[in-house]
Amino acid sequence: MQMNPDALDPIEPPPLGDVELADVRREYGDRLVLFGNIEIRDIEIAPPDEFERIVAKSLEDGTAGEGRGFVLLPTACPIGREVTERALTNYRTMVRLAKQHGG
Repeated sequence: MQMNPDALDPIEPPPLGDVELADVRREYGDRLVLFGNIEIRDIEIAPPDEFERIVAKSLEDGTAGEGRGFVLLPTACPIGREVTERALTNYRTMVRLAKQHGG
């Protein structure tokens, strides 16, 4: 049986994941919509300036060249019952940069 997927979800970057978004975009971006590339670990513990760089690189890599599309999103959800102020700040950063990138 041959599969013809429309999308790949999630793309999880190293060191916790196993694939670089830029590589997937280059190889399969013309055939697949790509999802993810933001690790929940980074949302929860990355300092805001580092997290901003992570998101900016994800947006750049996920939309480079021709392709079917990229959806920036976390590859998992928060584990705890309470979301920390740092995580909220990082979520806001992700939304702000995505809005700026999309026009």
